[in-house]
Amino acid sequence: IFYRENGKILLSQSEKDLPKFKLEDVVWVDLVMPTGAEKRAVEAFMGTEIQSRAQAEEIESSSHYFETDDAIYANTNFLTPGPEEYGQQPVSFTIVDDTLATLREVPLRSFTELQRRMQVNPRQYPSGFSVFASILDQRVDLDADMIELLSKEISQYARQINDQEDIDQDLLIDISQMQENTMVS
Repeated sequence: IFYRENGKILLSQSEKDLPKFKLEDVVWVDLVMPTGAEKRAVEAFMGTEIQSRAQAEEIESSSHYFETDDAIYANTNFLTPGPEEYGQQPVSFTIVDDTLATLREVPLRSFTELQRRMQVNPRQYPSGFSVFASILDQRVDLDADMIELLSKEISQYARQINDQEDIDQDLLIDISQMQENTMVS
């Protein structure tokens, strides 16, 4: 829980602290692998439902963003590199007034970097909207870096094929796996 106090952004690690805060003082609640009790406490504090991972994964592409009179909801997948393949991690965003809540199941570099920057320069993050925009900005930068790496790998395969060097079953399997692993929704 990132909240404002005396011009600073402070951090609380417990949902039990939520009753101490006013909604307008909380900038961001970041739920990472929350328990049911933690999720319910944040929902009660914000006065709205926070979509579960299953709900976020089931949403059609046309429903990745929607609004009600009281809240804004957005769901997206974050591209994550792995040792053998790239993966997708769903993240749900809920904004009520100026407070952002995020729900995710894994640590994500863009979130970790933002949390560090919030502590260093709290004035850049006056609201949940500014945090949301910063997360998406970080995501675009990191995705661009991963796409650049993929492009280099593809260029290496293309060079091998064009030079007719080492075209064997292993190369074809590598290319096939790359195609499967880079197909993201």
